Amino acid sequence: MSNEHIVGILSICGVTTGLVFTNLFMLMMIAEINRKREEGNLVSYFGFDFPKMQKVFGEYRRTCPTGRLHLYALISFAFAAACLIGVAKVLGLFGLSIEPSMTSLQITVSSVN
Repeated sequence: MSNEHIVGILSICGVTTGLVFTNLFMLMMIAEINRKREEGNLVSYFGFDFPKMQKVFGEYRRTCPTGRLHLYALISFAFAAACLIGVAKVLGLFGLSIEPSMTSLQITVSSVN
């Protein structure tokens, strides 16, 4: 196994770890928000999309101004993104050059009489 393979495997593990921790911190933020809300007005633990994440981050910063979970979530997401760049580098996506296979395109039109 070459060094490049080892770096690729470690990068994939880093991506997975970073995203798992990001989701755990998001769940912890939702728990903190739900602790301070009324019973009928809770945030669901299921389903993560970008608008919901923005809502959770904003609500968490409003309800827990001294809390640091949102920073931990951002740091773990940045770690996952950096490791994903490492995976792309190992796969050779940065050295990829897109060149057209044909230097000139010739179109012939034949007329049918």
